[in-house]
Amino acid sequence: MRALLSPSFLLALGLAAFAGSIEKGSTMQVKANSIWFQNQSELTHWQQLKNKGDTTALAAYQEKVLGNRDAWQFINPLTVKILGYDLAKHQVHVEMTTEGRMQGTDWLLDPDALAQ
Repeated sequence: MRALLSPSFLLALGLAAFAGSIEKGSTMQVKANSIWFQNQSELTHWQQLKNKGDTTALAAYQEKVLGNRDAWQFINPLTVKILGYDLAKHQVHVEMTTEGRMQGTDWLLDPDALAQ
């Protein structure tokens, strides 16, 4: 039983440490090629597919939302301002601060998209 608790405890500790670094108002970098969502339900569905490990379904969904412009994928790392972080849903609300035509737009991201 103790062996099962140790990895769970370490995982929780690691998530808490990462979550502690995501603070409202802070500036962070988003990794290149991350998927940026405009709708919370689409991000939630994408996260569910990602967590299931069904790469075929995930790829098909990504192709659909990117094709419909319901989500975007940027080639370069970009800078964002954290507007909010929902730890329970594992979702970050950000504002793009990188100069360009998308500057000032709001997005929803999976926290794994943020660079440490």
